[in-house]
Amino acid sequence: MFQKLHRQMTFFCSAITGAILIGLSTACLLFAGKAITQTGYSAFQKELVSVLTNIQSQEYISHQWLKQMQSQNHFTIFLYDNGEPLYYERLQKDAPDSLRDAVLAETDLDIFNSREGLSTCHEEFPFRVSAGEQYYASAGYLTRGSGRISFVILYDRTHQTKQLALLTLFVIGADLVTLFLLVLFSWFFTGRMLLPLETSQKKQKTFVAAASHELRSPLAVMLSALESAGKAENPKEQQHFFSLIRQEGGRLQHLISDMLTLASADAQGINLQLSDYSPDDFLLSVYEKHEQLALAGQISLQPVLLEDTYSPCRMDGERITQLLSILMDNALSYTPAGGKILLLLTQTKGRTTFAVANNGPSIPDEEKEHIFERFYRADSAHSDNGHFGLGLCTAQEIAKAHHSRITILDLCDWGILPEGFPREHGVVFLFTVANHSQPC
Repeated sequence: MFQKLHRQMTFFCSAITGAILIGLSTACLLFAGKAITQTGYSAFQKELVSVLTNIQSQEYISHQWLKQMQSQNHFTIFLYDNGEPLYYERLQKDAPDSLRDAVLAETDLDIFNSREGLSTCHEEFPFRVSAGEQYYASAGYLTRGSGRISFVILYDRTHQTKQLALLTLFVIGADLVTLFLLVLFSWFFTGRMLLPLETSQKKQKTFVAAASHELRSPLAVMLSALESAGKAENPKEQQHFFSLIRQEGGRLQHLISDMLTLASADAQGINLQLSDYSPDDFLLSVYEKHEQLALAGQISLQPVLLEDTYSPCRMDGERITQLLSILMDNALSYTPAGGKILLLLTQTKGRTTFAVANNGPSIPDEEKEHIFERFYRADSAHSDNGHFGLGLCTAQEIAKAHHSRITILDLCDWGILPEGFPREHGVVFLFTVANHSQPC
C-alpha cells in the first residue's frame, strides 16, 4: 500500500511542480523572444539611420564602406542612382534580384518616383522569405545633391532566430535536468514523509498483535477457571477458581488501564492536574507502599534524601505516584533475592530528580533504546505474569507530559550513588521535574 502511495505522491508532486516549471519556462521564453525581437528591431532602426545619413552626406559611396556596413550590421544593401543600380550591386553574388523584387512587392511605395513635396521617404516592415530567412526591410529614396538615391536595405534576422533557438534548447535541457532531479527529490522527499506513517502502521500492527495476545491469556484463564468452578463440587475448589478469576480480572483491568493511558497520550496527550507538592513526601509514600513487597522478596529497599529541605514541585501528584510505582515495580521484578533497591531524591538549580536504582541484571546498550517501547521486555525469559511490557512506556508518557524524560544509566556510570551500594552491575532510572519557581 505504501509503495503504491509512494509512487502516486511522487508522480503527483513531479507532475504539478513540472507543470509549473514548464509554464514558467514557456513564459520566460516568450518574454525573452519578445525582448530579442524588440532589441533587434531597435538595432536595425539605429543602424539604418546611420547608413542613410552616411549615404546622403557622402560625396562618393565606396564599395569598401558598403561591404563594411553589410558585414557589421547584417545588412544586404541595394542602391540605385536615379534608377540605375550601382556597380556594387552587380558584384553581390548572395543577394539576387528576386530578393529585392520580393521586398518591393511588399510595399506600396514606388522608390523610383518621388512623391510630390517629399525629398526623403522610406518604409520599414518585417519580411520573410521562408521559415529560416527572416528580415527587417527598408525601402525608399532620398535626395543627394541634384540626384536621387533609391534603396532597398535588408536586415538579416537569422542570428536572432539562432539565438532564440539556442536559448530554447538551453531552457529545454535545463527543464529536463530539473525534472529528473525533481523526480529524484520527490521520490526521496515523499519517502521520508511516508516513513513515519509506515513506521506508525507497523507499530500499530505490532501493538494490536501484542495487545491481542496479552488480552487472550487472562481471558483464557478466566474462562477456563469459570468452567472448572461450574464443575467443582467442593466449595473450596470453587473459591480457588473464583480467586483465580478475580486475580486474572485484576490483571486484565491493569492492562486495559495502561492501554487507555497510552491511547490518551497518543490522541491528545495526558491531561494533568497540576499542583504544588513536596517531592520528599512522594518518595517516602512510594517507599512505604513497596516496603512490604521488598521484604517479601528478600530485597533491601533504601530511601535516600540528599537535602535537608526541598522546594515544592509543580506536578500531577497522581501521575507522578503512578510513574514512581511503575519504576519500583520494575525494580522489584528484576532484582533477585538479596539484592538492593535505592530510592533517591536530589534537588539542584531549580530541578528535582527522582532516582530508582537496583543492582539487578544490567541492560545491554542496544536494548536501552527499546526499553520504553510498548510490550517490550528486556528479558524475554522473564515470566512474571504481572508485567505486560507497558509499564515503562506509560511512565515515559507521564514524564513527557511533564516536559521531561526518563533516562536509564548503568550504576557504574552514575556519580551520585552512595557509598556501600554495589555498583558492579545494575541500572538506575532518573526522572527530573521542575521546581515550583521554574516553568513546568
